[in-house]
Amino acid sequence: MSWSDEDTELEMLLNRKLVNVLRSNTEKNITKFPGGKIHHLTDKNFNEFLSSFKVSVVDFWAEWCPPCHLLSPIIEELSKDYKGVGFGKLNVDQYPEIATSYGVISLPTVLLFHEGKPVDYVLGAVPREVIEHKLRKFIGT
Repeated sequence: MSWSDEDTELEMLLNRKLVNVLRSNTEKNITKFPGGKIHHLTDKNFNEFLSSFKVSVVDFWAEWCPPCHLLSPIIEELSKDYKGVGFGKLNVDQYPEIATSYGVISLPTVLLFHEGKPVDYVLGAVPREVIEHKLRKFIGT
């Protein structure tokens, strides 16, 4: 084997390694929170979720709350219609410290976030149009 053959082989290995590194970085940069679906939030992913979207909607709910169950399909519909907006649900019984930090005392409470900061809210099981009207103020439509 000559030097030029070794150089070619080394170059091929380096190129293969570069492709793998770039592919790995691309896969890591794909958001863990794709649009068009509801994300179940925890104390471990809440802040990352908020930072993944310019506009986010978080439904603070509890299993024992009948109005929360009435609101859930509305949030689901909105998530499918507004794929560029992050939609999440946070169970306040499992993560009361997050709910408390945002002043959530009634259920359901829907908080709207713009660039990770709370900007508006909706209390109770309301019609879709109520949430959608507030949401449109922040997405520019």
